[in-house]
Formats: sequence, C-alpha cells, structure tokens
Amino acid sequence: MNNEVFITGREGFVGTWLSRELKSHGYSVSGTSHRQYPEGEKDNIFHCDITNAEQIGKLISDRQPHFIVHLAALVKPADAIKNPALALKINVDGTRNIFESVRAVPGYHPRVIIIGSAEEFGVVPSDITINEETSLLPVNPYGESKMLAWKLAEEYVRDYHLDIVSAIPFNHTGPGQALGFLAPDVAAQIVEIEKGFKEPILVTGNISHKRNFSDVRDVARAYRLLLESGRAGERYIVCADKSVPLSYIVTTLIEMSSVKIEHQIDPNRARIEDIADFTASHAKITRETGWMPEIPLEQTLKDLLDWYRRKGKIEK
Repeated sequence: MNNEVFITGREGFVGTWLSRELKSHGYSVSGTSHRQYPEGEKDNIFHCDITNAEQIGKLISDRQPHFIVHLAALVKPADAIKNPALALKINVDGTRNIFESVRAVPGYHPRVIIIGSAEEFGVVPSDITINEETSLLPVNPYGESKMLAWKLAEEYVRDYHLDIVSAIPFNHTGPGQALGFLAPDVAAQIVEIEKGFKEPILVTGNISHKRNFSDVRDVARAYRLLLESGRAGERYIVCADKSVPLSYIVTTLIEMSSVKIEHQIDPNRARIEDIADFTASHAKITRETGWMPEIPLEQTLKDLLDWYRRKGKIEK
C-alpha cells in the first residue's frame, strides 16, 4: 500500500513535527524545501518553489503520494501586510498549483490537507465562540489569502471531485518555532538576557489581547488524524480549550527565567489591524476524529524556552 505523505514545507516548524508524528505511526514521508541541498544529502526532500507550477507538478506526477499536506506558505501576517501581492502568489496561486498538479495525473486521487488560519474570521465579537460555520470576514491580507485558498479548494472539490480537507489552526507554538511570533521572540530575549548578551529588559508590543494557543505537537497529531478520518470538502478548527491573554505568555516565560527581568511595552510594535480576541471550539474535529489538545501551555512554553537555550546563537 502507498502510505507516502508528501509535505510541502517539510522542513518548516510544523512540517518538522508533522514528519515525526507521521513516521511514528508508520507512514513514509517526503516533501519540499525552499533550500537546495547537494544531491543525496537529504533523502526524500526536494527543492521546489510551489509558485512554480512546472516544478511542483513534476514532483507530484513522479511520486503520486497517497497523501499531500500543503504547509508551504507565507506564514507571518506581518509579511503579508507588507507585501499583499506576495501573499496571494504564495498562499493562493501556490495552492492552485497543488490542486492542478493532482488533477493533471489521470486516475490519481490523493487526500490533500490544506491549512487555513484563524485570521480568516476577522473581527468576531468577544461573546461569540468561533466554529466552522462562523462567517469569514478577514481584515488583513494574510487572512484574505487564506480565505481565498479555501474558496479555491471548495471549487476543486465541487467541480473536479478532489479529496481536500482543510485544517484551521489557531495560534500554535513550541520548540523549533522561529522568531517573528510572540512566544519565540520572548523566549529568545530571555535567553540573550540569561547569557549576558542583553540588558535585563524584555520588550514586547501590546499584550492585552487574548489568543488561543496550542502546542505544535498537538497540531501535528490533528493533521495526521485529518489525513485518516477527515471528510472531503470539510473544514476543522484546531485549537486549545480556551484563549489566554498574551500577557500570560510573557509573564509565564519570564517566571521561567533564571534571572530577574523587567518587562516594557513598545507601542510601535503593534500590528496593523490587530484583532483583540479569539475564542474558538474544536468540537467538530473532536467529534469526528477523537482529537483533543493534550499538552499544557506551560509545558509548551518551557519546552520552547529550553529549545532556545540549547540553540546557541540566535539569528535575528
């Protein structure tokens, strides 16, 4: 039986953890990387730009994996705000290239998992718990690009009968997450302070908002379960049981530091169109696959901080 899972963005934050999750359950894993390695150096990792239809089409045609998980994307909302055209090119056109690559192979019918975003929902009243039926009203280019990718998926399910399942992960973090997001940015600053490279002042932007934080390892498990049990044409929210103030992330990490640290707010770090609160329900994926978040947020943050402590030099 072909049990190969082809992951675009295999070497990224989530791709790395998903590869481990899949291999531990008997799957073979291949995928793409934006980096180019000498021939034979990285087994089953192929240099590919997903916006290049010919490149990704040849890879999928040659391998014809049983499953495809499409993780490669412009993942930082701030980058999409700076360059909306690039967000559309990568997140929408890149997704279309995956679908067209599948459609171009006669008789080929893999399951494809695409990844959405909480940002697709835009500004939702704080007394509403977001679920899969909540209207999509994105307020920034990142959320818009992810919404358009889903609309594209709906067309390919309806018109070409592709087997596409969409996961909508809310915020997730954990060991290995790169800078550019709150938790790793705070963890990296703490490590620099602990090593004496930085004065004991930790700086963040506005942390009054609430977000729903999952552990990346729980998210990887959710994606595996959706490969196995999700329904074509459906979307599934992947989130923690509750949202927490961003201030909790910061204070928890500071309390884990080995030195005394002062925290300061820099209002210039506020993000354009920053959304105040996100509260969501994972009832659908739990009902259909049995998935539940398992790793406590405090453990996630400790593992993230320890990962940065082991990392050595932190590249900005």
